[in-house]
Amino acid sequence: MAAHLNLVVVEDNNDLRTLLSNALRKEGHHVTALSCAEELEDQSGSDHADAFLIDINLPGEDGLSLATRIRHAHPLVGIIILSARSALDDKLNGYDCGADIYLTKPVSLPELSAALRSFARRRAATFKQLTPEGFTLNKLELQGPQATAKLTPQEAVVLTAMARAPAGRLETWQIADLLDADVDESFKASLAVRMVRLRKKLIDAGAEGLVIESLRNIGYQLTTRIQIL
Repeated sequence: MAAHLNLVVVEDNNDLRTLLSNALRKEGHHVTALSCAEELEDQSGSDHADAFLIDINLPGEDGLSLATRIRHAHPLVGIIILSARSALDDKLNGYDCGADIYLTKPVSLPELSAALRSFARRRAATFKQLTPEGFTLNKLELQGPQATAKLTPQEAVVLTAMARAPAGRLETWQIADLLDADVDESFKASLAVRMVRLRKKLIDAGAEGLVIESLRNIGYQLTTRIQIL
């Protein structure tokens, strides 16, 4: 199954930004499209981005400065530079500023897709190394290193989906689809209560830390790896 990522595209060319965003959305990614670095400050979801696709020649703060700033703030996030500059010195400068991948324009969409898949695999491996072992979910039974917790059918459905999702993240609308519900204020409030209860069961079973993180205006992220039996 292809990994679906939370992507931020920063590109000042309207046509190219639209083309890239639409192509990436068709592959199942969540895309936030911005025309300049300054717009990033107004996007709360950018703090939870899996990867940034950044043009170098941006109005205002340029792409290299933006990449440097993002890399400093988010060491594990993916950064892909998209630029018409193809000289070796330009590419080396891009990597020195924090880029994982440097692609020259015109960008090949198949190559970009392959680069994102490669990044998703590395991210999943990193996530696996950073999360604890010892949790299994067998139907409605969550077994941890300290105890076993009984889940409701809806809790089991949501936890299974989160455990299988890239980086453990599900958006609110995805959870609503799982529970056959409409996304409205009532659902969001009830979902917050469900997540509090699910967190408690995970902690009771032996998980540590926040366990399920609330992503403002996005959804929720599971930070403990769980094996589904």
